[in-house]
Amino acid sequence: MFRKRIQAWRHSPLVLFLALLVSGSSLFAQTAPIVQRLSPNTLFYVEWRGKAFLTDAEKKNHVLQLMQDPAVAPLWIAAESHLQQGVQKNSGAAAAMILPDAMSLLDNPVVFGLVANPDVTKSSAPDKAASPIAFFFVYDTTGKTDLIQKWKALSQVGSKAPIEVAKYDFGGTSVEVRTTGKNVSYNAEAANYFLLSDRKQVIEDLITRFRSADRPATSIAQIPEYEQMQKYIGTDAALEFSGRIPNVSELTASDKNAKAMALFSKNIHLEKIHVVGGAVSFDGEAMRIRGAVLGDTSPGGPFDLAGASNTAFGIQPIMGSGPAFSVSRMNLAATYQLISGAVMGSLTPQQTTSVAAVEGLAQNFLGMPIADALGLFTGEIGSVSSYSDDGTQEQLYAATIQKPEAVLRILRAVIGSMIVGEDSSGATTTLDIAYPYKDPETGRQRKKFYYVAVTPQTVLVAPRKAMLRHAMQQLDPASGDPPPGGVFANPEFSQLRSLLPGKLSGLSGADFQQIPWDKVLANLENQWAEAAKQSNGQQPPDLSSLKPEVITQHLHVALSGWWKDASGVYFDSYIQ
Repeated sequence: MFRKRIQAWRHSPLVLFLALLVSGSSLFAQTAPIVQRLSPNTLFYVEWRGKAFLTDAEKKNHVLQLMQDPAVAPLWIAAESHLQQGVQKNSGAAAAMILPDAMSLLDNPVVFGLVANPDVTKSSAPDKAASPIAFFFVYDTTGKTDLIQKWKALSQVGSKAPIEVAKYDFGGTSVEVRTTGKNVSYNAEAANYFLLSDRKQVIEDLITRFRSADRPATSIAQIPEYEQMQKYIGTDAALEFSGRIPNVSELTASDKNAKAMALFSKNIHLEKIHVVGGAVSFDGEAMRIRGAVLGDTSPGGPFDLAGASNTAFGIQPIMGSGPAFSVSRMNLAATYQLISGAVMGSLTPQQTTSVAAVEGLAQNFLGMPIADALGLFTGEIGSVSSYSDDGTQEQLYAATIQKPEAVLRILRAVIGSMIVGEDSSGATTTLDIAYPYKDPETGRQRKKFYYVAVTPQTVLVAPRKAMLRHAMQQLDPASGDPPPGGVFANPEFSQLRSLLPGKLSGLSGADFQQIPWDKVLANLENQWAEAAKQSNGQQPPDLSSLKPEVITQHLHVALSGWWKDASGVYFDSYIQ
């Protein structure tokens, strides 16, 4: 039932969340966050703090203003109708009836997440081992009790499989047990909270924690990792999430098939990641998403993936050539060494021999070891977006390199059969690439062209030669520094950039004013319609009711950055 429940929910949270933002306010007194009552065994949680956290923000936040603009209302109506049709088709009329009510449920705080099973040595089912991780759900039912009962009734009516319902008493609290085949779920109401889990021990622990007005003696709030993450989440968060890496060996102790996974986790030093968390807030003009991954960043662990932070990027001259860009500094060679070592350490001697043979073949094919080939890429990988006349997004890709002749040798070895032309000018070599694909409309085999330029410090890839030439000109030291263009010319972007540290490992941005939204929306609608036609699915929402100027009236720029220091990796994003 747990898997089926997740599959049913995964199609709707985004639309439900957006619908919540455009609906009328429903305020109630806020108490302490639900998460502060959770068990110290909690591994991961997501907490929505209720719509009260959006009320003041509605007056100034650009994202909320866009979603609440009357000009966008027809789009929400169309999206809701589209979603209802899908829910009704997959889950029956009973499930579709509750959709508007489900949106209003998000007025109140809710938490869902995962907790380490308190007892993995025993099982509630005699024919299978106890799952090492349990699911839980906690909802503040203030003013929503009738909707919870309606949901429970409709879920039973709408179920395709028969549901057996039983009850038992736990210290004066009635616990409902729902069984569908081999799947069992437990739910109860304690004080003003609705509680749900797929594990009996967990539901009973939740009841103990939530039925009293007093806070529990122990909770996740006392875990050092939780306290450490709170300063990166902030008190203004409307949505927050946090998770920590469990001891995989303990969780998989009763599962023989999971031994390899536990060994891999140990070899990759997953324990060096202590906690991951973040938050979404609407407190200012911009919607903000921020968070961190904290832990031991010494070499030989997952943090090796992130490249060092610096004040500038090598491909920065081309980042202003379009309305959107993204660049990150990664350590590809160190990442390969880490993963390769972890995999090899998890294999049997026979498997190790086979993998070593494959690596030997790859070395002969590339003319050098895989780690050395990845080392030719010095870390920066980025892209710049632009738009064609029909609204199709075009991407220019770039990566910084060393030893261009070696890079060319590898490219010729890997894609040699697709190279249809080659030209050299000075220290730059350009390759014309044609790769086959099947036309989705006609079913015929066609060729799509891309163009690759290898300069002394950079590899560039683009769908048009004009884009490639323009990028090479911008990267040419003789041309000097180009004037600010694209998103860099927007003063709001500069203001948001000042909120991030001077040294970054990654940066991305977009200027919504420079995007041809009329063409983009028309192209997107055509793609959706074509996909629906080929899959014989329901018709997609009609985007023609959304006026492009409404988007640019409210949304101006977006910026996101991430950086690394001795304690971890951090990220911060703004949409304004």
